[in-house]
Amino acid sequence: MKTLLALAAAAFIASSAGASARTHTHVITLDGHCDQLTLTITGTLVAGTDDASCEAGIGGGEIGKVKNVGDAIVAGVQFTAKPGIQFVIQLSYPLATGGSWVLFETTDGVTLTELESGTYTLVSDGAEAPRGAPPVTAALDQ
Repeated sequence: MKTLLALAAAAFIASSAGASARTHTHVITLDGHCDQLTLTITGTLVAGTDDASCEAGIGGGEIGKVKNVGDAIVAGVQFTAKPGIQFVIQLSYPLATGGSWVLFETTDGVTLTELESGTYTLVSDGAEAPRGAPPVTAALDQ
């Protein structure tokens, strides 16, 4: 978790330090879940939070090319309610309503197991995370 927080802090610092890179903030909802992610993007660095009213989480990562996927945001995420489990989320990029996401989990930092996947919606397109829907990590409890 310390590594993840350091990565997120570095992304935030880089976002404020990079005079030539513009910072953009986007809010997306993971369709069918209560998760609402606020993503701050500066250049290729991404820092994000998950709405605390659903399941509080923080993460950091980068935008890049993923083999057999194309351009994507890949970020490590830690949820307060799931200590000891590291999550990795992959979001199709550029961000657009109908884009795809995949959530992986790992407990050893080596083996990634796909937990769930779906589509996302930009809040700027009028979306709001459905209250009462399960968090994206609920698949761990099944």
